[in-house]
Amino acid sequence: MFLSQLDIFQVRNLESVRASCHPQANIIYGPNGSGKTSFLESIYMLGRGRSFRHRDLRVVVNNAADELVVSARLTRDSTGSNHQLGIKRTSKGRFEARVDGNSLQSAVQLVSELPLQLIDAHSFMLLEGGPLQRRQFLDWGVFHVEHGYTDVWRRFQKTLKQRNQLLRHGRIDEELLRVWTAELIPLCEQVTDFRRRYLSGLAEPLEKAVSAFDGLGQVSLEYYCGWDESRTLQEVYAHDQARDVVTRSTSHGAHRADIKIKVDGQPAADHLSRGQIKLLVYALKLAQASHYREKSGESCLFLLDDLPAELDYQHRGQVIAYLNHLGCQYFVTGVDKQDFECLVEKLPHKMFHMEHGATSVDETTGIESL
Repeated sequence: MFLSQLDIFQVRNLESVRASCHPQANIIYGPNGSGKTSFLESIYMLGRGRSFRHRDLRVVVNNAADELVVSARLTRDSTGSNHQLGIKRTSKGRFEARVDGNSLQSAVQLVSELPLQLIDAHSFMLLEGGPLQRRQFLDWGVFHVEHGYTDVWRRFQKTLKQRNQLLRHGRIDEELLRVWTAELIPLCEQVTDFRRRYLSGLAEPLEKAVSAFDGLGQVSLEYYCGWDESRTLQEVYAHDQARDVVTRSTSHGAHRADIKIKVDGQPAADHLSRGQIKLLVYALKLAQASHYREKSGESCLFLLDDLPAELDYQHRGQVIAYLNHLGCQYFVTGVDKQDFECLVEKLPHKMFHMEHGATSVDETTGIESL
């Protein structure tokens, strides 16, 4: 799967950009503030319906415009078919998404159309941050390889929300609480089963990805389901009821799950250097991409923001080599063109020079200037 053409209008300082993309290596370089990260942000919005830089998409709209538009032509590996994706967000908050001219009901549908992975300066939070980051990492993978997961996850979220709303009432209807608890328990268990099955399948791709990089030991992933499994969930919720009423929230369940990421049996975040943590994040994301390709026959797309600032030259080369091995399309940003020339000189690729947000082609160098 790859984007062959990308059109960006009024995304931050990118007023009008049209880029013909390479099916694998796309290098975007230029000075700070030139719009490199906004270029990646535009692709991310096309695949997620939101920005990775700001929760409110209205602030992503160019100050001089009323709306932003991002569209792209997508080619699928498995069928060779072409599809047109597009999103529009107005400064008043209205959002629209289309595939082949048909309106989508939610941004979740975009995720299935354009599976993508982002690695930027905040990605190390996968190891050093809270459980939410690791659940999001896990659920991305389960969503893309387990077709029944989306429905179960949605029903779980809806039921959990209803139970929590009831707990927030001043006076609890205990019979109604028992009803929502009884509905929540099997959904918790189903979510847990999906996640465990996915982690089991991820083990081999992760071992291969880790072995491709120097400086990492034996990596293992241990799943904590969100409650004490020495007891049944029915027992856990019966024990928790008084506490849940006081805290006005559900204390245990799949929404409290976490992954314990270990290297040589020790917690990775406590025993690895910052550089090793970044490298492990790359290995985890690449393992997900490998597992996804094995299950679906499709490649996912990678966005790597400021790769030279995140990794040394040797490890940059190892990341690029693995991406090419997987056949992924990737977009990489950096300040200096020389940081990339030796990495991709023997590979088919395309370089984009970011300057002012208007597209032109430098015929003498073959480098596209944006």
